[in-house]
Amino acid sequence: MSTPTAPQQPRVNGYDRLLGIGSDPPVFSWVPQGGQGAAEISVREEADGSVVWESGRITGAKPEMRYSGPALTSRTSYTWRVRSVSQTGHTSPWSPDHRFETALLTPQDWTAHWISRPTEPSQRVLRQIDSDSIAWADEVSSLAQTFICEGPFRSVSPGLVCALGKPVSATISVADASGRVVASRDVDGGAFVWDRFTHHVEIDPPAEPGTYTVSVRSTAGRIGWRTLFHPGDTPLDDGVSPVPLRGTALRDGRPEPGIRALGVDTVPAPNPVFQRRFDVPDEVRSARLYAVGLGYGRFEVNGVDVTEAVLDPAPTAYDRTVLYRAHDVTGLLHQGENTITAHLGRGFYAARGASTWGWHLAPWHREPCLIAQLEYEDRHGNRHMVTSDDTWQAAESNLTEEVLYGGETSDLSREGSGPWEPAQVVAAPAGALRPAPLPPEVRSEWGTPIATEHPDAATSVYDFGSIIAGRVRMRLTGPPGETVTVRYGEYLRDSRVFCENVLVAGQAQTDHVVLPAESGQPVCWEPQFSYKGFRYVQVDRPSGVTIRDIEAVRLHTDVERVGEFACAEETLTWTDQATARTFLNNLHGLPTDTPVYEKNGWTADAHLATETLLQHYDLRTTFAKWLDDHVDAQDPDGAVPQIVPTPGWGRAPDPAWSASIALIPWNLYREYGDREILRRYFAPVRALTDRLLDLAEPEGGLWTGYSWGDWLAPGHEFAPEGSTPTATMMLGRIAQRTADFSAALGDTELARAYREASQRVFAAYHDAYYDPDSGSYRAPGTGYRQTMNVLPLAFGAVPAEHIDSVFRSLLTDVTERTAGHLDCGAIGVKHLLPVLSTHGRHDLAVDIATQPDRPGWGAWRRAGSHTLHEHWDADARSHEHFFLGSTGTWMHRFVAGLRPTGAGWSTVDIAPLPDPRVPWARIGHRTPYGPITLEWRRDDTAWHIDTTIPHGVRARLILPGHEPASLAPGRQRCEVATDAASEHHM
Repeated sequence: MSTPTAPQQPRVNGYDRLLGIGSDPPVFSWVPQGGQGAAEISVREEADGSVVWESGRITGAKPEMRYSGPALTSRTSYTWRVRSVSQTGHTSPWSPDHRFETALLTPQDWTAHWISRPTEPSQRVLRQIDSDSIAWADEVSSLAQTFICEGPFRSVSPGLVCALGKPVSATISVADASGRVVASRDVDGGAFVWDRFTHHVEIDPPAEPGTYTVSVRSTAGRIGWRTLFHPGDTPLDDGVSPVPLRGTALRDGRPEPGIRALGVDTVPAPNPVFQRRFDVPDEVRSARLYAVGLGYGRFEVNGVDVTEAVLDPAPTAYDRTVLYRAHDVTGLLHQGENTITAHLGRGFYAARGASTWGWHLAPWHREPCLIAQLEYEDRHGNRHMVTSDDTWQAAESNLTEEVLYGGETSDLSREGSGPWEPAQVVAAPAGALRPAPLPPEVRSEWGTPIATEHPDAATSVYDFGSIIAGRVRMRLTGPPGETVTVRYGEYLRDSRVFCENVLVAGQAQTDHVVLPAESGQPVCWEPQFSYKGFRYVQVDRPSGVTIRDIEAVRLHTDVERVGEFACAEETLTWTDQATARTFLNNLHGLPTDTPVYEKNGWTADAHLATETLLQHYDLRTTFAKWLDDHVDAQDPDGAVPQIVPTPGWGRAPDPAWSASIALIPWNLYREYGDREILRRYFAPVRALTDRLLDLAEPEGGLWTGYSWGDWLAPGHEFAPEGSTPTATMMLGRIAQRTADFSAALGDTELARAYREASQRVFAAYHDAYYDPDSGSYRAPGTGYRQTMNVLPLAFGAVPAEHIDSVFRSLLTDVTERTAGHLDCGAIGVKHLLPVLSTHGRHDLAVDIATQPDRPGWGAWRRAGSHTLHEHWDADARSHEHFFLGSTGTWMHRFVAGLRPTGAGWSTVDIAPLPDPRVPWARIGHRTPYGPITLEWRRDDTAWHIDTTIPHGVRARLILPGHEPASLAPGRQRCEVATDAASEHHM
C-alpha cells in the first residue's frame, strides 16, 4: 500500500490563518487524505524555529486536536504542521507549515490607555438606575420625582414594577416647573411589561433645559417605583459618564426620603473622531494594531481602513468583557509622518434613544471611548509603539447623531473634523479585554433595486426584492446643506415605507444626510455604525437633489456555510432556505430576534433553532462567544436572563428561555464532538439547573414563576393553557441535559441525581395535567393543546402505559380539530414533527409541514416572502424571525434522512423519508471528519442511494422493510428494492 499523502486544509479554531489568537488553547483541524488512525502535530516559533510542542502520536480517527503544550506567549508568530497515520499504520508526510499568531494575552501587555472626548453634561444621559427598595402606590395615591436637566431632553424612563400576575394600568406624565404637562403616556398590561425601565415617555419636540417632575399615578392596580433610599456620595464628574440625577422624591405631592430610579435621554453630542500623527524613522518590517472602539470603532492608518469588517466589536456585557482585534497594518505604514484615525460609533455601549429595554441606561454606559496599541518593527528588528493617550486629538465628527433603533444623521456640510482638542484619558471599562474569538461582521453582498416607484419625485420608494439586514449606499448630488431622509422597512403601507416601532422613542430605521457645502459635487454615502432590516427603502429629498447608484448592502457575522438541503417538495426546500436567510439577517455578533424592532439576543429564539442552524453554518466560535455572554450575564444564584447580553432587563429566570445555556452547549458538543465545550460550561449549567429546581421545589416541581411559555401559538401571544405547563416541561428538559453533561464528563453519580430530578419534574407535570378520561394532558379550563402533549412525548416524560393514548390524542387533534395544521407556539413547533415521525406518522408530519395556508410555512411561501415571520397570524409584526424554522432539523434528519447518532458525527444513520410526496432529496454537511453527502430518489421499484461517507464515520443505511446495512467510507452508490423480499445489493 502506498504512503498516504499529507493532510490538507489545516485550520486553527476554524480559520486557515489566524491573527490575534487568545489565551484559550487553540484547536487544530485538518482533512486527512484517506482514513486516519492517529495523528501527530508539531508547533514551533516562527522566528527561530524552536520547538514549542510536539503532541506525539495521538490515536483517533477524528482529524482535530487541542493544543496542550506550554503556555503560548503574547504577540508571537507560530507555525504548525500535522501528519496522519492511516488505519493500516502508514504515516503520511508532514503537511506544509501554517501560521498563527497570538494577540496580547495578559493585561501587562497593554501600555495604551483608554481615551474619550469630554462631553458637556447637557449632552449626556441623566439617570439614577440603582435602587434598594420599592415605593408602592395604589389608585388613590401618586409617586413622583423631580430633576434638573441642563440640556434639551427627549424622553424619560421611570423604573416601574408591579406584582407578578397582577395587571395594572397607570398614567406617566412630565411637567415643567410651572406645572404644565409637556408629555404623558398611559400604560397597562401584566407584570411582563413592568420590567426595569420598560416604559418611557417621548417628548417631541425635545423639552428645554430646566426643572421637571415625572409623576406616576395608577389607574388600576398597585404600582411600584424602584427607589434608592440611601444614596451614596456623588462621584466626581469624569466628563464621559452619565450625569447623576438629583432631585426630590414625592408621594402625593409631598417629599419623602430617597430618589426614584429614572433615566432622562438628552439630545446627544455628535460622535467623536480621534487622531494621532507620528513619525516612522525607518522601513517597517511588520506592524500590528491592537484596538477596539466602544460601542463600535473604525480605524484608519494613513486614510485606509485597517479592515473590511464593520460594526466591530460584537456586543457584550461591557462591564464583564470587551473584545478587541489584532490587525496587520504592515503595508499601511511608511517611512516619515503617518496618521492613525479612529471613528467611533455608539452601538450598545454608548446607546442613545429610549426603548423598552433601556440600553441607554445599561450599567456600563458612557460616551464612546477607545484603546489602541500600534506596534511595529523596523528593518533592524527594533520594536516601536504608538499608544492611545492624552497626546491624541479628539473632535466632533460629521456623524452628528446615532440612535440605536433609529438611525444616523450625517452632516456632510461640516468640512473635516474639528476643532481638535486633547483626548482625555479615562478609566477603563470594567470588562476584561479579550481577543475577539468569533468572525467579524462584514458586507457580504450588494443588491440593486428590482423596482422603483416615482424615481424622479420628491419621494422615491425602492424595492430590493427580499428582506435583508444591512443598509443602503448611494451617490447624492444637490444644493449645499439640503437634507435627504432615508427610511427602511419590511413592508409598505399606502405605497410608502411603513416601520412603526412602539417599543422605542423617535423615528425607527431612519437616516438623515445633510449635503456637503461644495455645491454640485457628488458624494457617496453609507451609514457607518448601524444596520436595519428592510426590503423597501424610501428616500425623501428636496428639489434639485439627485440619487444615483443606490444599492443595498447586506451585513452579518462572517460565518462559513457548511451544509445544503433540497427535496422534491418545494415548501420544505423553501422553509429550510428561508430559515437560513432569516438567521443570517439576525446574526450580528450574537443571534438576535429581529434586526428591526429589538436586535436582542432572545435566548429561546436561538436554542430552539440551534440544531437546524448548525446544519447550515459553522457556529462553533460564534455561539461559544454568545455562551460566554450567558456566563457574564448569569446572576450569582445561577439565574440566566431572557435576553443575553442584557442591560438589566429580563433578569428573571424562565426555564423555557433560560434553557439556552444548557441546550446550546449540548448541541455544539453533539455537532463538533468536543468535550471541552461541556467542561467549559458545566458549572454555569449546573448553577442554573440547581436554581430552577430550588424555585420549583415548593410547588412540587411545577414552575409557577414567570415564563413566556409556548409563546405565540396561533391566535395568541401567551398560550391559553398558561405558561406553567411548557415552563415545567422545559425545566425537566434542562435537568435531563444536565444529566447528559454529567454522564459525558464521566460523573455517573451526578448524572443519576439530575436524571432523578428531571423525573420528579415530569411526574409533577403528569400528576397535574394528565386526564385519564381522554388519555391526554390538559390544563383546566382549556381545550386540547398540542404542545402540552408533544413535549412529554418528545422528552420521554410520559409513563410507558400512557404513551399510546397520549400519542393517539395528538393524532386525533391533528386530523380532526386542526385538519392537518399545527397549533403550537415557538416551543411546541420544534418538537411536533419529530414526534410524529418518531412514532411512525411521517405522513401527518409532511401534511403539517406543507400546508399552503395558515398556520403553516406554506402561507409565507405562497405570499412571496423569502424569510420567516414572527408568528403564524397574518398581522405578524416582524418578517425576520427565525425561531419558527426550528423544524428544519426534522427536514434534515427525517426527510433527507441524515441523522448524526454519535457526538461529532462519529456515527450516522441514513434513513430517507418513505412518503410518496417526496420522491427525492439531497443533503450535504461538513462534519469534523470531512464532507458527508447523501442524495436519494425513489421510484416504483427501488431506492437509489448515492452517499459520500468520510473516513472515521460509521454509517448505517436504514430503509423500510430491510435490515440496517453498513456503508463503507468513500462514495457509495446502491439500489435497494422497495419490496423487502426483492433481491438487493450494496
